[in-house]
Amino acid sequence: MTATAAPPGDTPGGTAVSVVVPTRNRTTRLLLTLTGLGQQTLDRGRFEVIVVDDAPKTGAVEQVLAAVPEGLPIRSTTTGGRGAACARNSGARLARGEVLLFLDDDTVATPRLLEEHLAAHRGAAAAVVHGGIIDLSAFALTPDPQPLQAALTGARGRQLEPSTVADLGSAAALLGPRRSFIERTARKVVQSPGYASLRWLTCIGTSTSMRRTVFEEVGGFDEHYGELWGGEDLELGLRLLAAGATFELLDTIAYHLPMARRDTGDLLPRFWRLVADRHDDPRLADVGPFLAGRLSLDELAARLSLGDEALAPGTAVT
Repeated sequence: MTATAAPPGDTPGGTAVSVVVPTRNRTTRLLLTLTGLGQQTLDRGRFEVIVVDDAPKTGAVEQVLAAVPEGLPIRSTTTGGRGAACARNSGARLARGEVLLFLDDDTVATPRLLEEHLAAHRGAAAAVVHGGIIDLSAFALTPDPQPLQAALTGARGRQLEPSTVADLGSAAALLGPRRSFIERTARKVVQSPGYASLRWLTCIGTSTSMRRTVFEEVGGFDEHYGELWGGEDLELGLRLLAAGATFELLDTIAYHLPMARRDTGDLLPRFWRLVADRHDDPRLADVGPFLAGRLSLDELAARLSLGDEALAPGTAVT
């Protein structure tokens, strides 16, 4: 993997970090996400936000952008419902920054998140950096309001609104904070040398950053899977590991406002069967059952290492 010549952000006055936010029919969650980005300690001249509207019909993003206070450097584009991979790639192509940070439309950054992501890339030419995510499960059953509302209301009437985002760290204890399965997995694979071959599981779709050159070298996200949900972010991580990237974790967190899905157990195996076919490696089909909780991490590691042949994924075709 090719190293970038100069550390990102060393040239005064230029955009150092581009935050790519793919979105589809989100209103209040997206507003809270953008509010968190507006409260960053990194100077606003050093970052930009690119909102990519992937809804088949536009309208929700316009409501949100009209409600965001002036001053946040935002640009937006549309992709017309082609899926998260296409939306993220489209945002990356528009980006001016040397570091790309992918942040989902339901994830609220704490104030130092961008500054810490940028710092992590100053000494690591080919790193994939993931910031910790805390799920606020009080909102898991809360649909996103249509049209935009001023607050998101969760279990027991708990509310989150733009004016309270600054105090989210203090309020989080009352909002059902927890680490998701994939977040716990990310920490295991990075902290244990025995799981080095699985560190690509750290390439989680939100609060994950890398240099533009690293992203482009492997072809970005694979748009082959279209709108199918189930791991286009981890599949990118698989190719990044094969290309020689390293994987790091930040202590700095962001808060995720999840929405429960009933189809996860079916979609994950389906997605990874397609990945296995696309990469011509049947072992990859086992990733789906693992993510659905049907295999342990040790079982996955053993199955992916069968035959002592390294996984050799190809380059994405977009």
